[in-house]
Amino acid sequence: MKRGYRLLGWALLLSGAPSACSGGHVGAASSNGASATSGASAGGGEGGGAATSTGEGGGAAVGAGEGGGAAVGAGAGAGAGAGPSGECAALAPGPFEPALVTAVFSGSEDFAFDGRGYLVAKQGSNLVRFDATGRTSNFASLPGPQGPVPGLRYRPDGTLVAALPARGAVVQISATGRVDDYVTGLTDPNGLAPDAQGNVWATDLAGDRVIRLNPDATIDEIASGAPEVSEPNGIAFDPARRVVFYTNSSAGEIRRIDLNNPGERPSLVATVASSVLDGLALDTCGYLYTVDSENRTLYRVRLDAGGAALGEAELLARFPTGVANAQFGAGPGFDARTLYVGGAAGSIYAVAVGIAGAPVPAPPEAP
Repeated sequence: MKRGYRLLGWALLLSGAPSACSGGHVGAASSNGASATSGASAGGGEGGGAATSTGEGGGAAVGAGEGGGAAVGAGAGAGAGAGPSGECAALAPGPFEPALVTAVFSGSEDFAFDGRGYLVAKQGSNLVRFDATGRTSNFASLPGPQGPVPGLRYRPDGTLVAALPARGAVVQISATGRVDDYVTGLTDPNGLAPDAQGNVWATDLAGDRVIRLNPDATIDEIASGAPEVSEPNGIAFDPARRVVFYTNSSAGEIRRIDLNNPGERPSLVATVASSVLDGLALDTCGYLYTVDSENRTLYRVRLDAGGAALGEAELLARFPTGVANAQFGAGPGFDARTLYVGGAAGSIYAVAVGIAGAPVPAPPEAP
């Protein structure tokens, strides 16, 4: 395949491709009990278009990877947010037993899959690549001052973006490991969520705002101000619903911004009592997954087509060390139907949730 990236329409998710979870992947878990729940909901929003790309050996949520199958199963309904039917309605409620994948990282609250068989995260002052065999290699050196990397994601052009709150900046890292400033002058950049157009949706935690970083490095403020936007942390962009989801960390809230109604204040989706919510992930059913960093737990919130919660948050897993973010596996050796969870403590865990992630941008395919 020539170098470049493909944009696959959201309609590809409706092709009925059979899901698979074959051997040779890092990560496995099993259900061992009923869910423990806590939460509340409110609704609104409507659907919209979307696109994504896949990397060699499997991208997130679309297509078959080397050693692993298609990321979308039959019965998922009309794209993300179609409501419970087929395998979306049949998802096991958990809780699940997490499996340790690696503990080689340090100071990296977030991590990223490049779709080619590498998981990238921070180790000391470097970004390090890790493959499913356990091998690591240095990828890039981050500029000082050093601190945690709470957001780390790939854009569809193959560049990696990293939030560096100690510098008030988001940097971009090329495929060869070159680091350049992308956006500076931010208060406390945290969660990052690139889209297929090259924008990066982001949270500015201490600034109490949700922003969009445009490809030309300009900034658009999407929402700001407590109580609706208060210490925003994790973020997920949902192009199917035209919605941005984010967590208000100390309040234990998941909220959503309806992009179809500019100026409308963010609405409450769910609350997890006595929690500090961090990262967010979205599956192909349109359900959300969030990490409670205070209690080292993972929750799932099932949503309807408009983005309203269908019930209370379901406890999916508890972890022995600190966790902050979650992403679905992508690329050779990593299971597309497993959620990988990690945090600054350095450990990455695998939780087999039984469904694939919603489409996300992936780097260009190899030549």
